[in-house]
Amino acid sequence: MDSIEFGRKINYVPMTVSLVIGILVGLVITVFTHQILLAVILGVTFLVISALIFAKTLSDFYGYWEVTDDGIRCYDYQNFGVKFQSVLMPFSEDKMSFKFDDVKSLRVIVGREMNAPANILGGSFYAPKKIMFNLPTPYYLEIKLKDGREVNLDLSADWDDTETIEYVIAIICDKAGIGAEMVKQS
Repeated sequence: MDSIEFGRKINYVPMTVSLVIGILVGLVITVFTHQILLAVILGVTFLVISALIFAKTLSDFYGYWEVTDDGIRCYDYQNFGVKFQSVLMPFSEDKMSFKFDDVKSLRVIVGREMNAPANILGGSFYAPKKIMFNLPTPYYLEIKLKDGREVNLDLSADWDDTETIEYVIAIICDKAGIGAEMVKQS
């Protein structure tokens, strides 16, 4: 097995858009008021504001993680500060990684009023793919490590790839020597 990837990483596009907005605001202020200090202050302000908006709205489907022969590597986008930093400096993120031997338990968490996609621990799902992206319900793997940490690996962006998800759950359970359970939130 090479590696199996889920979710998406925050890339350079939000940073570029934020930077362009900040520069455009600065240029417009400079042209109309001829005050460079005001233009710089407002340009930086709009850069930060647009980055904050991106960080707030990019929460869905950006839980990048991958399974390799060595273990699991992921980016922790659960914290707003990390998302904000990732928008402004997308290539400065640190990957979190752990080996299969470190895994204590694994649960598939399925959101309220939603069934797990078909074939995942006996679940079924009947909503069209376009609707899935607008549901505010979570769908992720909750992994508890032996050192007490808890890692949530997002499956929302890849919910329809049931064969791969089932395969990855089987690999993690097999290599960690544990069983998996499905928890439906209420």
